[in-house]
Amino acid sequence: MTTMLWIWCVVIVISVLLEAMSPLQLTSIWAGAGAVVALILELCGVDMTIQIVVFFVVTILLIILTRPFAKKMTSFKKSATNADMNIGKLGKVTKVVDPELGIFRVRVENNDWSAVTEDRTIPAVGSEITVLRIEGVKLIVKAVEAPAKTGDDKAV
Repeated sequence: MTTMLWIWCVVIVISVLLEAMSPLQLTSIWAGAGAVVALILELCGVDMTIQIVVFFVVTILLIILTRPFAKKMTSFKKSATNADMNIGKLGKVTKVVDPELGIFRVRVENNDWSAVTEDRTIPAVGSEITVLRIEGVKLIVKAVEAPAKTGDDKAV
């Protein structure tokens, strides 16, 4: 076997392995396809320079022609749910579930949720919270600060 035959086989194997190990989809498979074409040219006895040029041309053409389609097919849009409407809403702490993990229950618009604060502190039962975001099935909330009393708040 010639050296170029081995080189194209190695390029194919590496491309397939990189593709299989990549968390991103369709990153190196085009180089593998270009190497397959170059390997066929090698088996037909075509000059090494032409093999290399064809490898790059095929790889680049495949990227240009298929990448936008492949990206469109593999990308997923995050769709908003009704639960997202709770972000920014006020609620009340109803029950402490796990003091060690900082998990408690809140009521937001007549719905009961599991909740945590960013710093894992637990607001007092009955206190108000604001929903910051939703992570999985838990609300991430912050306690609503009670307005400070001033000297103008004297009973008449």
